[in-house]
Amino acid sequence: MVVVEMGIEVHWDNPEQTIVMIVYTRPWTWKDFDAAIEQMVAMFNSVNHQVDVVFNILDAGFPPADAMSHFKKAAEIKHVNGGMLIYVAPKVLTQFVNGIVRILTVAFAGSGTFETPKFIFTKSVEEARSYLLAHRTIKAS
Repeated sequence: MVVVEMGIEVHWDNPEQTIVMIVYTRPWTWKDFDAAIEQMVAMFNSVNHQVDVVFNILDAGFPPADAMSHFKKAAEIKHVNGGMLIYVAPKVLTQFVNGIVRILTVAFAGSGTFETPKFIFTKSVEEARSYLLAHRTIKAS
């Protein structure tokens, strides 16, 4: 199953249906984003096992206005089948986000108001797939 909104494509990345691939290309809108997240959840609902998600944002460009509320809403999705979140992103974006996470972690240490996000950044889709394969191998042993 492949769902394509204007600038966001959502599909299974493997026959075992353990990885959802979400590929962003410019231009994309919040309508595209909301439809992609809805499709991701529908895919989670269609199986009875853990599903990891790879967000390929190499060609996403900057998000439209009001990004914080949309990203926060998506980040708050807690699904029983939801697994790891891997972002394939340019190095500059990886460094920026990791810096913000470090600042927030220190700023809210001990207050219980900030939960450090559990996502991984990679440089390529192949690296993301390798990471997930290695993680599953370790988990299985």
